Amino acid sequence: MDPSFHEARWKSFQPKPRHSGYKRTKFQRKLARNPYARALATPVRRCPITNTSLPSFFLERFNLVSHPETGKPWFLPNHVSKATPAEDGLLKEGQAEQEADSTASTASTAQKPSKDGQEPAAKGYKGLKKGPSAYILSRQTLLQELQNPQSPYFKAQRRLLRMSDHGQSKLTAALNAATWRTDMDTVLLELQRRRAVEGLRHFANMVEDEGRKYIVKCESWNDVKNLKHRGCVLYLGPAEGASSEPGPEYVPPRLSTMDLGPHGAPLVVHDLRELLGKEYLARLRQDSELLRNGSLFMLGRQATVNLQGLLWKLQGYMAWGEQQATSGAHNWK
Repeated sequence: MDPSFHEARWKSFQPKPRHSGYKRTKFQRKLARNPYARALATPVRRCPITNTSLPSFFLERFNLVSHPETGKPWFLPNHVSKATPAEDGLLKEGQAEQEADSTASTASTAQKPSKDGQEPAAKGYKGLKKGPSAYILSRQTLLQELQNPQSPYFKAQRRLLRMSDHGQSKLTAALNAATWRTDMDTVLLELQRRRAVEGLRHFANMVEDEGRKYIVKCESWNDVKNLKHRGCVLYLGPAEGASSEPGPEYVPPRLSTMDLGPHGAPLVVHDLRELLGKEYLARLRQDSELLRNGSLFMLGRQATVNLQGLLWKLQGYMAWGEQQATSGAHNWK
């Protein structure tokens, strides 16, 4: 039993390594830590409503799924279709709203027995039957225009997946009967805010329990320049019970950039009071002692890249035009 013989014999049967054996260059490592470069590197997709082609990061993906109880086709955001069954109750919440307009059709579909004479069993979200998907520009204003009778985009969600039809009668019938929630813009906003709060709470807990440095508290804007692992700056407003203490010298708008000059590249500054809203910000501070006792924080390191991208996408989703979404670059001294 020669070990060298068996090593040579089974060498070609060893599983291939999951990662390349080549060491990444400095540029590749820097690129992997940049959420904005990663956003631009996503595959280009087209929004059939606005005829806009952009990297898919700037679009919202919708899946055509079957309702777990009625079997009726619904357009469901990809946030929900790949989440846990108890994520949002999106289909069940919207069912009552849609039944007001289509009571007869919904009731007949819900009471339709199966071939064996039994009532169809309710399925969890993990059992949703998913169909094709389509992309829409990720802007809250666009989703609101879909419900505005005076807008050229009124009910333009009917164009989704029409280019993929190719005369398929089953898909045509499903698209004609598909349900679209009238409050879809608010649903997407709530989902993205919830994801952001979950991510911030997760990293804040790791800082408190394990001593990690994903979120670093800053006493002033000058402290930001002294930090090494920079991602984006989070402004939460005055800390609870600390109204009499001096806070940061400058209160940023909802989205702005911090010009570090020779200290490094500009940093994005997120005003979480506007980005998350009062309810979610209060919930975040209630669940995290770290975020409860400060107003200015640095979110950094590579593990937070996806969360930084989510905050950036939420900023784009909430953009309301130049006159309402104030942004700019500032020199901090």
